Amino acid sequence: MSAERTFDFIPRDEPDPWIESTAASAEIRHFARESLRWQAQEIIDEVLRGTAPGEELARARLRRCVAQNPGKPERALLQQLMVNRDPQGESTQ
Repeated sequence: MSAERTFDFIPRDEPDPWIESTAASAEIRHFARESLRWQAQEIIDEVLRGTAPGEELARARLRRCVAQNPGKPERALLQQLMVNRDPQGESTQ
């Protein structure tokens, strides 16, 4: 099944709202950023609620990332993921 058939309500003749530089696309970008921010905060909250002793180091690192990125949970989560990729556990920034 194609996306066009799945989403018949999407007008195919109109310009793509994600690409156009209109006020509507600015609203869409703002909504996308806020949605990402909300999702990142939900993930952070879930990780920090954990109680497994073996995950305490990850929670401590995440708390540090959150402290370094106040009000920007998406950046804190990205930093945490990057720290976890680094074999020595330190950020490459």
